[in-house]
Amino acid sequence: MKIGLGMAALGRPGYINLQRNTHLTSRTIEGMQQQANAVIDELFQQCLEINKSTPAESDGGKIVPWLDCARSYGLSEKFVGEYLRENNV
Repeated sequence: MKIGLGMAALGRPGYINLQRNTHLTSRTIEGMQQQANAVIDELFQQCLEINKSTPAESDGGKIVPWLDCARSYGLSEKFVGEYLRENNV
């Protein structure tokens, strides 16, 4: 089973049109990368926690994170690529 994270709003914050200043602490590329890293970290952590507390599915599968990126999602591919490299995933 997969748990997905859509990267559109993290890679292209213009998609956030309600309470933008509340959710975006920085609009610099470095700040956006940090925000993306924090959310991706949480995704991976939740998958690990679920796998620890839940028996493997009947087919032996585990819960795996799924990151949805696209060129039209702004810098999402860059942010995910940086995260995966930095964390040796």
